[in-house]
Amino acid sequence: MRTTRKIRTYDHVFREDAVALLHRSEKTIEQVAASLGVPRPTLYNWYKKDMARKAKKPAPGKAAASSAVETDAEKLQRLEAENEALRKKVAALEEDKDILKKFAAFSVREKT
Repeated sequence: MRTTRKIRTYDHVFREDAVALLHRSEKTIEQVAASLGVPRPTLYNWYKKDMARKAKKPAPGKAAASSAVETDAEKLQRLEAENEALRKKVAALEEDKDILKKFAAFSVREKT
């Protein structure tokens, strides 16, 4: 007796969000895949494709090393950069929360 498996399709936005979550998270691929309800090999394939795409893009140059004594202008610039990084992190966490909310709603619809 053969059983037929239901092939699930995921939209492009969900794939990108899942890979972004994997990049930001300190969890393993298995843990992220399980939390999203995606098979591990599927998430891994999305991740590999994303890494290949990023490898084709040139990396932006890094800023020169700062001097031993920090001026007020340099300190302000450093703190603004830190602030921006923290804002991005908050936005990423908000995005993670939204992804999980969408997945929860999707899971409820799948079960019914």
